[in-house]
Amino acid sequence: MHKRMLITILLVMGLAAPKLLAGQGTPLSDRVEAVVIKGKSLPPAFLGAPIASYRVFAASGGRLMVIPMQIDECDDSGLIMVKQGPKAEKGDGLFHARDELVFMARDAGALYTGTPAEGCPKTVTITLTDSQTGAQGQVILAQCDHPPPLSPVSYVHYDPNTRTAITDRYRLGWHMAPVYYYDYITVKDGPDLLDRLKVRCTVGKWNINYTFNEEHFHYQFIGFTQGPVRVFWKSVNYWSLGPLGKIPLPAYGTFYPEYVLLQDPMDARFNPALFGLDLTVIIAHDLALDRTRGYKLCVNVAPECISLAAPLPADKVKALSEQNMSWGGVSGPEGALITHFVLDPKLNARVIGEFRDDDQFKNPPEYQVGSSPMIAFKMINWKNVKPAIYDLTFYHFFLDHYSIPEFERFDRMVTSPLAVSAK
Repeated sequence: MHKRMLITILLVMGLAAPKLLAGQGTPLSDRVEAVVIKGKSLPPAFLGAPIASYRVFAASGGRLMVIPMQIDECDDSGLIMVKQGPKAEKGDGLFHARDELVFMARDAGALYTGTPAEGCPKTVTITLTDSQTGAQGQVILAQCDHPPPLSPVSYVHYDPNTRTAITDRYRLGWHMAPVYYYDYITVKDGPDLLDRLKVRCTVGKWNINYTFNEEHFHYQFIGFTQGPVRVFWKSVNYWSLGPLGKIPLPAYGTFYPEYVLLQDPMDARFNPALFGLDLTVIIAHDLALDRTRGYKLCVNVAPECISLAAPLPADKVKALSEQNMSWGGVSGPEGALITHFVLDPKLNARVIGEFRDDDQFKNPPEYQVGSSPMIAFKMINWKNVKPAIYDLTFYHFFLDHYSIPEFERFDRMVTSPLAVSAK
C-alpha cells in the first residue's frame, strides 16, 4: 500500500510540478516571497522529529503533491546555522521551536479538505492570506513515518568555488578573495553591473573630516547553508575607525529565487556623534554600465526612471540627491535590480539619496573611472541616535522587467506581507 501511494505521489508530481512550481495558476502565483515559519508557531507535539521526516504538500487538481521546502536549524539566538564553510556549525538534525520552515508562497495550492498523505500521520494545515486581494493559498506540513521523495526542484544554488549565489534570475558573488559583502551582480546572464560596493563612514568637525571605507573592514567568513528554497551566508566583521574605536557589523545574506535579503545588525553603542562629531554613513552601488544598452535609473523620487544613455547633468543629479530615499536601482535589457532599504524604526537617523554620474572622476578608490552612476543610501542626523544595536536591512529585487506595478508587486513582501496561520 505504501509503495502504491508513493507511485501515486510521484505521478502527481510529474504531471503537476511544471504548472505549480512555475507559479502559474496557483492561488498566490503573483507573490514572489518565501514563507518563513518558526517552529514555535506550530503545535509543540508536531516538533522534535528528524528534519528528514517532514514534507510540505500542496493541492493541485484535488490531489496533494510535494513542493520544494527546507527546514533550517537555528542557534539559541534564532540565527540560522551554517553547515558548510570554515566554521561550519552542527545541529542535532531535529525540528525544534527555534528552527525555520521555508517554502515559496507561489507554490501554495488551493484549500484542501481531503485526507492526508498515507504514511504521514501528523499534519498541520498552513493557510496564507493576501490582505490586499483576499486570495488564499494552503499547504500541508506533514511529519511522515514513511516520507515520499523530496521535490526534485531547486531554486537557488551556492557555488563555493566561485563564491556565487545562482538562480534563474541573478548571480551575486565575489570575483576576488572574500571581502566585505560582494563585488559583482548580474541580472539573469547579463554583464556584471557592479564596479564596486562602497561603504563609507565620514567622521569629523568643522570641515575637517576623515572617511573610513570598506578597506577598513576586518572580515571573517563563517560559512553557508543551502537548500532548494534558499541559501544563507554569514560573516562576522567589524569596521575599524582607528583611534575612534570600531563598529561591529556582522553580515547575513539570504538568497531566494528572485530576491536577496541582506541584514546588518549595526552596533551603534559607540556613536561618534554623541561626542560632538559629525557622522555620515553611505552604502552605495558604484555601477559599471554600458550606456549603449539602454539602462535607466529608477528610484522612489523618480519612479518613471531616467535614461543613462549619457551622463546625467549636474542639475539633474542635484535634484535627485539629498531627498528622502527608500529604494533605487537600475533597469536594463536583462531586467532590473532594485534595492529597498528598510531602516530599523528605532534608529533615529534620516536616509537620503546620493548620486554620482561622472565617467571621468579620477580619485580612486572613492570614485573610480567608469562609474555610471553611483547610487547610495546616505544616513545622516546621528546626533539623536541612542547607543544600541540596530538592524539595517536591504532587499535586492531582481525583476524580469521594470514597471511601477511590477516593483510594487515585489515590494508587497515588505509593505504588505502575507498573513500566516497554522492549525
